[in-house]
Amino acid sequence: MNTTYKRALSGAVSILALGLATSASAGGFALKERSTSGQGASFAGVTAGSAGIESMGFNPAAVTKVREGTKLSGGISFIRPIADAVVNLNGERIDADRFAGLTNGYVAHRLDPDLWIGLSVFTPFGLVTSFPENSTTQLDARTSKLQTFQFSPTLGIEPFEGFSIGVSGNILYADARLTSAVVNLQGEQVAAGFSVGALWDVTPSTTIGLAYDHGYDLTLAGDAQFGGAAALANPALAPLVGVSLNAEAEASVPGTISGGIVQGIGEDFRLLGEVQYQFWSAFDSIDTTITGPAGNIFLSEEQNYENAFFVAVGGEYDFNDNLTVRVGAAWDETPTVDGISGRTLRVPDEDRIWLSLGGSYDVNDHMTMNAGYSYLFTLNDPVVTLRNGPAAGSTVTFDGGAHILSIGGSLKF
Repeated sequence: MNTTYKRALSGAVSILALGLATSASAGGFALKERSTSGQGASFAGVTAGSAGIESMGFNPAAVTKVREGTKLSGGISFIRPIADAVVNLNGERIDADRFAGLTNGYVAHRLDPDLWIGLSVFTPFGLVTSFPENSTTQLDARTSKLQTFQFSPTLGIEPFEGFSIGVSGNILYADARLTSAVVNLQGEQVAAGFSVGALWDVTPSTTIGLAYDHGYDLTLAGDAQFGGAAALANPALAPLVGVSLNAEAEASVPGTISGGIVQGIGEDFRLLGEVQYQFWSAFDSIDTTITGPAGNIFLSEEQNYENAFFVAVGGEYDFNDNLTVRVGAAWDETPTVDGISGRTLRVPDEDRIWLSLGGSYDVNDHMTMNAGYSYLFTLNDPVVTLRNGPAAGSTVTFDGGAHILSIGGSLKF
């Protein structure tokens, strides 16, 4: 099997192994759009409960933010990535970005003075990109359309006043469809993980939070179909073009440790801070098996992702009894690295800056409406080195960034 074919097939299967999805707007292919109120402050302080029960998406101990009865909260985020690209070999221009929407939902209930239960639903990872079928880039990628949903039943306790602990069992559903001129892939999987966290009211005006999310070990099973480019690279594959074959890929996606703080200054203003560290080095390789009529094909591809930080600061101000306004900024480090063994067309990532604003309005004692907006831009233009075909070794330069609008609300009863 020649090297061009093996690289193209291995790269395509790599993204199937990720099996995640919807539109990358954070470092790597992670997504942070789990809270409308958190969006307005660039997610500063969410691990410390700044987003109420929506902070359950980052710290399961936030289930204890319900002081009595039951609370429902949720929202939808509309994401418009900026991913215009230029192939530097021939000047070809490509509009690779695609609009995406993400939803999240939370419910929490206080069973008794020291016990809470809850449920979170959100999308933790994702990606949507598309390149023309006749593009110079078609051996590396055409379409990447992936979706994930995480379901997290949660239990919280308050062993002593002002200090609470939460734990959630996480269930990830992943669905993927990836295409290139070499191979088309689709598959789905259900995987399991867990999260733990704590909240501590150090003083009446200071709350800190710590949390750990374990991530997932994936074994994504699906179908593979060879394209015409595979037959050109290896004529023995010509009879298999368009034939559905079984494929299975193994990989790990990162866990996260995070810390947050909410610091009151006066009666109406709160300073927010957040640090998150994702263990992207777990995504070190993709080990793939494709089952063909003449035997199995085994492939392994290094990914070279590195651990990465997310750091955010923000503030919120109670303008009056009903209206709270928020601002925030963040630095989001990419886990990808430069070069042919680093970032790919499917994840054209770089370090980025978040700038956000938002607010909440209490319609009445039982209903609150939330809104948040973020503008993301990369500190440098992402550069991807093509891996396959006659253009291998040439580069594609992207304009990286995104506009994100989130709206939502909450009910308590």
